[in-house]
Amino acid sequence: MKGWSIFSHSVSMVLRNFQAAIQIFLVPTLLVFAVVFAVVYAVFQSGIIPVGQAVNMPLGSVSTGFLLQMAAVWVVVMLISIWGVVAWHRYVLLEEMPEGWIPRLHTSNILIYFLRAVQLAIVSVISLIVVAFIGSAFAETAGYFGVAILIVLFIAVALFLSRLLVILPAAAVGRAISLSDALEATKGAIPALFLLGVCVFLAQLVVELALSAVAGIPVFSLVLQLGFAVMLSLLNVSIMTTLYGHYVEGRPV
Repeated sequence: MKGWSIFSHSVSMVLRNFQAAIQIFLVPTLLVFAVVFAVVYAVFQSGIIPVGQAVNMPLGSVSTGFLLQMAAVWVVVMLISIWGVVAWHRYVLLEEMPEGWIPRLHTSNILIYFLRAVQLAIVSVISLIVVAFIGSAFAETAGYFGVAILIVLFIAVALFLSRLLVILPAAAVGRAISLSDALEATKGAIPALFLLGVCVFLAQLVVELALSAVAGIPVFSLVLQLGFAVMLSLLNVSIMTTLYGHYVEGRPV
């Protein structure tokens, strides 16, 4: 039941430290909203993407310069988001208390975290492409049995990638951990990670059911959706923190 212990420990981490979480994430979150709003407003004001046609515009009609600008904005948004995430990891793992409403800016840790996240994204894309290629061949030749194999392969890849997540909190606290180190540290963690994934899936399912139940109340449903989005984001970051603390540092859960 270690998977449940990791999940419940992460939930407790968020609830016990909710005030600190607000102090750490409030300013970065507001900055992200401000950047996104400013960019969207500027794009529509400039006429690059006419209002009401954004979804229907073919990619080829968008200039390379515009795409590069959007990529730069994405990087900025990611770095601002990682600023808060790094501060949260350090708060939990190093007891680095927040001072005021602006998290400490650990520039080198933020950049390394971003690079490790990109590394994980590349590994994820390559793994999923390989699994999709192999699994689709099974699905075409073996019917429902092939589809079952495809599902099993995707679950296996998800568990494999979950074992690598500990490199992110490690980057936040300034500890260099390679992908092979992460796999070594999480050896034997597959059953716990599988149960943890089930717990996260069920939590997201409960959230979706709750949101669908209040979908007819526009303002309330919007507030509730934002609240759940914040809580789930905090939970996911806390799960990564717990995985690192338990499997790399040997902390109990």
